[in-house]
Amino acid sequence: MSAGLRPARWLSLLLACAALLASSSKAARANGGEPVTILAAAPFAPDLAGWERVGAAEFACDAEMRRGAAAAARIRIAPEGELAYQQLRKDIAGDLLDGDEIQASVYVRSEGLDQSPGAYLALEFVGADGSRVSIAHSKASRENGSRDWERLVASGSVPKGAALVRVSLILHAHGTAWFTEPALVRLSRMDPWPDLGDRVRSVRVDPDQITQERFGGVGFHAFHHVFPATQEELDEVIYKRWRELNPSFVRMNDEWDYDRAMMDRIAMHMERMKRTGTEIYLTSWNPPPVHSDDELAAWARRVADNLEFYVRTHGVQKLKTYCMTNELTMGAWASLASDLGLFRRYHQALYDELRRRKLPVGLLATDASPESYWHTLEWAAEHMDSITAIYGGHHYFNDRGPKDERFYPAFLHRLQWAVGLARRMNKDFILGEFGAKQDNRRLDGVTQDRCVFFETPDEPFVTLQLAEAVIAALNAGVYGMGYWTFIDLPDDFAKGYINRWGVFRWSGKDRSTRAIYYGYGLLTRYLRGPGKAYAVHSDDPRVRVGALQHEPDRTWTVVVVNRNDTPTRVEIALPSAGPRADFRRYVYLPSKVKHHPFGDLPGPSGVASLHNRTLKDQVPPMSLTVYTSAYDPRPPARVTGIRASASTVGMRVTWTASRAPDLCYYRVYRIERGVPVQIRSTIAASIVDADGKAGSTYLVRAVDTSGNEGP
Repeated sequence: MSAGLRPARWLSLLLACAALLASSSKAARANGGEPVTILAAAPFAPDLAGWERVGAAEFACDAEMRRGAAAAARIRIAPEGELAYQQLRKDIAGDLLDGDEIQASVYVRSEGLDQSPGAYLALEFVGADGSRVSIAHSKASRENGSRDWERLVASGSVPKGAALVRVSLILHAHGTAWFTEPALVRLSRMDPWPDLGDRVRSVRVDPDQITQERFGGVGFHAFHHVFPATQEELDEVIYKRWRELNPSFVRMNDEWDYDRAMMDRIAMHMERMKRTGTEIYLTSWNPPPVHSDDELAAWARRVADNLEFYVRTHGVQKLKTYCMTNELTMGAWASLASDLGLFRRYHQALYDELRRRKLPVGLLATDASPESYWHTLEWAAEHMDSITAIYGGHHYFNDRGPKDERFYPAFLHRLQWAVGLARRMNKDFILGEFGAKQDNRRLDGVTQDRCVFFETPDEPFVTLQLAEAVIAALNAGVYGMGYWTFIDLPDDFAKGYINRWGVFRWSGKDRSTRAIYYGYGLLTRYLRGPGKAYAVHSDDPRVRVGALQHEPDRTWTVVVVNRNDTPTRVEIALPSAGPRADFRRYVYLPSKVKHHPFGDLPGPSGVASLHNRTLKDQVPPMSLTVYTSAYDPRPPARVTGIRASASTVGMRVTWTASRAPDLCYYRVYRIERGVPVQIRSTIAASIVDADGKAGSTYLVRAVDTSGNEGP
């Protein structure tokens, strides 16, 4: 294992992070409809009639513990009791339609709870066969109700396949919790969307509504910089694909006590990111507990030393943001959500040290995940805004599948809330991690931290959901965003655990791409900052569009997801023409994903021309289409100096490095029967062809960052 990497620490945190599959606590009030009471708040019956007891605990109606006149249900777990999410639950069937926004609430008191998640509320949607379709949780913390009655809320939308809704009052800690006045309300019912047939859809990029003046970019969370890799793997896989996807924004993991060998490795990767102009948001995991101000100051000095090493020693000027711990973790995942004062104390110490050194790195708060923990942003805005440069959070789409056409408006609403909070403080918001539904099953003794749709027929559709998340971010005004993650974690990261979310695999010798590489990769490549994101209005709710004008050349990239099941004509009006009228068109079709053995992105499918500042085109059904004028039409020059010589294994092929300023990588071809056959893609100026033989001839072509291949 590489120097400085402690998989046990990371594993415990990643497992804890994965354990609570949560969705939103702030439901979108989409398309109106008056709230409808499904379960009215009322006292519990003396025998808890109507509520099912689950697990080994003491369950009772406590007439002595009341909120007003309402008696409470009590759950008590003795210190020696086994914790198994003991709960009272009620199933409610009835008038449920796909997309209904449902909110559950309950008041809680607690005493003597010894750990998080403590006493909390869950809202579950259950299928006709009794299986869980999706679940949402309230805030979960050992502090819930510890001082007074506290109202907990969990919200979610009815997914396809749900036959009933389940309200669960849960205690997962030793101690006592009381619950009273549980209620269930339908907040809204989605209006049906019209079938617009073959009518041309009108889309307008609003010149008067810039949602983000300085968009940072669409990118990744990167984890690969802490793992060893051969030079060949770096040249032909990691760095080559990084250049190919060309993200202008990245979130990178860090640890405050990495040794110099590990930091040298990380700096090497940051040097590569400098070449792609990638802005870096660095986040640590699990700062140490301290027992004095001196210990806290020593920790802050160590973190500042690390940042100074990257920023000043290695000149990584694009390291702009730092968060002191991932997802409010200290010892246990999200533990600081119930002790935000301690989070602020660490934040303040680091802020003071960075300011003393005049290091131009801003601090992020609170990095909370999932969206049900974004309430911590409100606390941070009220209590620590003066020492916070930017706000941020994470969310995984556990409440909606990749084919759910109602995902986009709901997620847009969530992001608008977060961005609005940050803007009130004159700050921005970063979506540091996001992804489709988490798996987290344990199979054959191995925890599956992965997208539940990977290696299933629905995997290609995940790209559409990720693209809709990106479009929502553009229209909400998010500063930057990082999909988890660029590469799978290696198989040997930790025993009994795999983390497989990458746009390509890293398992044994397998480096093959996933479907999302060819769709999300278009977004990282062409939705690069800096630029201005504009609000976009579409007269078809199934046609979602995002628009970015790049700075300083004022070129455009427009992204369209079409959820209609038929080809759809669109007219997209732009505020200005920009320097080029011809937009290259790139199309991703879930039904026809073409994988490339070396991860080369496909070229454009055609050109759409701008007339009177309007793009007119037809987009395929269930598709992602990217239009961009941010390209250079000129291909790089011919590669010269190609030589082949015998190697200990096969043939060694070398060539003169291209001087093209926008060089991306080289494609290497072996000539077989007069036909060039691609055998490699690399950023290096040499390869070893293990299958080559004496007399083999080769062709090398340069590929630039616009995807043009030279002669």
